[in-house]
Amino acid sequence: MQLQSRILNSTSFMAQFAIAMINLALVYHMRLQFNLSPQLIGVSASIYTFTYFISCLALGPIATRLKPRHSVSLSVAGMGISIAVVMVTTSIAVAFVALAGYGIAMSFLWPQIETWLARGKEGRALNKATSSFNVSWSLGAATSPLLTGILVEIHTRVPLFAGIMLFGLVFSLIGISTKMVPGIRAVVSEYQNIQQTTAIDQSTPLRFLSWAGVLTVYAALAVILTIFPLHALDNLPFSESAVGLLLLVRGLATVGMFVVMGKTSWWHFKRTLVIIIQILVVGICLLGTLSFSFFHYILFFFVFGMLFAMMYSFSIFHGASGSIHRSKRMLIHEMLLTIGTIVGSIVGGTVYQYLDFTRVLYACSVLVAIPIIIALLRNLLSIKRKLPLY
Repeated sequence: MQLQSRILNSTSFMAQFAIAMINLALVYHMRLQFNLSPQLIGVSASIYTFTYFISCLALGPIATRLKPRHSVSLSVAGMGISIAVVMVTTSIAVAFVALAGYGIAMSFLWPQIETWLARGKEGRALNKATSSFNVSWSLGAATSPLLTGILVEIHTRVPLFAGIMLFGLVFSLIGISTKMVPGIRAVVSEYQNIQQTTAIDQSTPLRFLSWAGVLTVYAALAVILTIFPLHALDNLPFSESAVGLLLLVRGLATVGMFVVMGKTSWWHFKRTLVIIIQILVVGICLLGTLSFSFFHYILFFFVFGMLFAMMYSFSIFHGASGSIHRSKRMLIHEMLLTIGTIVGSIVGGTVYQYLDFTRVLYACSVLVAIPIIIALLRNLLSIKRKLPLY
């Protein structure tokens, strides 16, 4: 079981490293190769996130009937082929179709890995499993931007090709592990696992507030990953590698907080804490409008990275806790991340094109504040009507 977890965590690290590298490189590739406006770059980033979202809904039942290893292998193969098409084509229409395929293929990856890791676990065991997953993928996301920034300065196709090679490594790792580790071969599909279980659902209602928070915080993250590099390219004296360093700081802060969250349980089922962290996200977005030096941006990215990790942990833990339909819960988690990414990319790109990056951060603050206001209003209504707080 421990070996299986290590293989899955290695898979998560390499897959997210490749995805983060490709997603950042696409911002520069779509600008330089096709001369797209910031708004259209935001649209291009939303294409694969939108098809990912639709595919999670439409193809989720199919994925649950596949063995997890088959689903993961299918996903990385499809993503690699899609990005290869983006690399070689000179047609923006073909590139957009390939990006749609990239999102479809990705829908077979994360929900299945998350379900695989969380299967049969509760409490501290569930927290340990989700935390190790969070550390793995976030470490990939953290270390990828710096290398991507360096490779982009050579050519925008270089990091795209490197990402494809990493997908190939993941495909090989799953194939070799299947032959050498009996436990991986024995893992059944999520559908078959549910049919065999006799457990009773004991889900926590706190998942709803956690899901709302991760949706809005992911919109802010999309702005940082997609719109900020354009802002730096257009208005700041920062090179691509400097932007990569800032994103590395954000990523390392996220990894560090994931480690802390995985080793502690004091934050489990704490509704007030979920609200407080969302309030702090609003505050850091507002403080980000005052950033004017590289040091200030480092501080902004560091704090945002920690707060993001907490909101993500709230969502994945409270969503899975007590549930027997883990695959559906992970699909909901992933779909909310995707909606946030789409909103952040499109709205952020549009606001940035017609106004500026400061207004983009104001928009993020307003969006993150919405579930806070709803939760506080529910508090007041619950006090007056003596309803239970969720």
